[in-house]
Amino acid sequence: MIKQIIILIVLLQISTLSYGQKNNKIMKIETIELFQKNIKYPYKASEKRKMTILNNMNKLEKGMTMEQVIELMTLPDDVNLTYNFKKAKSDNVTGFSLVYILRRNIESGSVLEKNEKLLGIHFDNYEKIIWSYSIDIEEFRAIEKE
Repeated sequence: MIKQIIILIVLLQISTLSYGQKNNKIMKIETIELFQKNIKYPYKASEKRKMTILNNMNKLEKGMTMEQVIELMTLPDDVNLTYNFKKAKSDNVTGFSLVYILRRNIESGSVLEKNEKLLGIHFDNYEKIIWSYSIDIEEFRAIEKE
């Protein structure tokens, strides 16, 4: 009986380790190249960048890969991890998002203070689009969450 418990413990540790290795790729979002390393505020995208994003945003489809999105949209301005809200631990990473900023007055603050115009594209741990949203871009057709 003790031998079986020890085997079970070892198997649980191995499965936990392999799960962590699977998600380790997602934890390294700093390897995703950004359009610019430091955004100076107030920020407004150049007309060329703005038109690239606006002209291609409605070509996004659920299931597209991060590479396809970057090829279509250009490099993002920001990247963030997405967490499962049931727990607040770092091991609850469910994916990440790429953010394309067209306008932002300040780096942090209230919604009114930031006065943002942006597009957020959320990916799962397999780097495929699962949903998207926009702030102050009426013509964007968001990809709905399931």
